[in-house]
Amino acid sequence: MEVREPTKKELKVIRNALKFFRATDLLERYKIFIVESGKREVYLFTEEVFELLMKTDAVHAGVKIGEVGSRRFRMTLEGAFFIAKDRRRVIVTERGEMLFLYGRDVFAGSVVDVDEDVRENDVVFVCNRYGDVLGLGRSKYDADVIGELQQERVVVENLVDRGEYLRKEKLYDAH
Repeated sequence: MEVREPTKKELKVIRNALKFFRATDLLERYKIFIVESGKREVYLFTEEVFELLMKTDAVHAGVKIGEVGSRRFRMTLEGAFFIAKDRRRVIVTERGEMLFLYGRDVFAGSVVDVDEDVRENDVVFVCNRYGDVLGLGRSKYDADVIGELQQERVVVENLVDRGEYLRKEKLYDAH
């Protein structure tokens, strides 16, 4: 297992993914390190934790926000919490929230609001009415079309949700 700073290529892949979600400011506020052990896991932590990490023999610190490949960054749900403020969100009703947490897709009838920058095939944050991230999904339609669809039409495909850890005991997988 190796703990290291990201290479220029890895940093470019991470930066491009964060740019997609308008969250490149994370790279200015936090330190990013790669823990490589088969996968290249991306961890985010503060300057203070970084200094503590350098003084100890600790292997892991911070929050795993994703995994980086040669051309793709796959985000974890924990990473989604850091960047989901007002970016590519689909807000669902209480019933939609329950169904999504059970692994179901989001239907048009469950959508309360959609950020206007959501496009077809975008990865989106599925949130409840309080703004809590429930999981990640893939939009099947542009934002302006979702409100006009039939109530029972699937508008967001469930990629991963907070209920995943109960169903499959997968706490840190990236999607």
